[in-house]
Amino acid sequence: MKTMLMMLVMALFPVYELFAQEMQKSKHNNLKLAFEFGANFAEGRLVKPEQIRESHSYGTYNYGYFGDYNHLNTTYFGIKPEYFVFNNRVGIASGLRFTVAKSELASNRDNYLWKLSEDGLYTDYVSIKDIKHRSYLLGVPVEIRIFPNNRELPFQHYFTLGASFNFSVYSENEINFANKSMEIHNDLVHSQLASNNIFSSFLYGAIGFKIGKTKEGRFIPWGNIDFVFPYFMLSDKTFSFVTSYDDSPLSFGMGIQLSLQIPIGKNVPMGSKTN
Repeated sequence: MKTMLMMLVMALFPVYELFAQEMQKSKHNNLKLAFEFGANFAEGRLVKPEQIRESHSYGTYNYGYFGDYNHLNTTYFGIKPEYFVFNNRVGIASGLRFTVAKSELASNRDNYLWKLSEDGLYTDYVSIKDIKHRSYLLGVPVEIRIFPNNRELPFQHYFTLGASFNFSVYSENEINFANKSMEIHNDLVHSQLASNNIFSSFLYGAIGFKIGKTKEGRFIPWGNIDFVFPYFMLSDKTFSFVTSYDDSPLSFGMGIQLSLQIPIGKNVPMGSKTN
């Protein structure tokens, strides 16, 4: 993970150097403010707490409770200033993003057994339908957006490379027992659940479409739609019930992002000289 983050920083640093030089030369403040909303789906390896009974025997058959994979759903909203350079064909953006990440511990049967305690020959179990985990993250996205066309069009595509670096501000688990009488053990099961890592990070690419045409000197917002793929979770063992695969530092997925972009400085059409 550290190696991949270093590679990402090394890849972004030259772009920021060029960005700083371009800002010094530019006569226009070609700044846009984006309000974003997105949702992503990532698949990874299932994390099974040690309290879970792995299988159940019935006659000569042995039924497994769980598969090998699990998924993480994230939804987010944020605010993201973006500055355009190189004749307004490259945008560099960063801001603040609030994310809700959800994972679930559910079996391929109606319920599963959770060990409460063990004393010699006696073991106490409760039956659980599922456990739903939610993490609330505050993050900093960093994105580079490139428009291949050298002139402004009312509908045009672009490519995005982005990353998000997040800190967990709060997390919670919702335990659904198979029987309401078992809810007296709710606090004990909560105490047996592992805590999350504070830090998480995502890396993603996207192809997107800008909807709307800029006119110089006029206040005209535009919309963006990004189809995110691939979407990687870089951090290992970050969320309660899903982590990266054994043979890879990454879990992968896809998603979609919508944003409304509002000009803050002078509205400069794509392809116009700004220095």
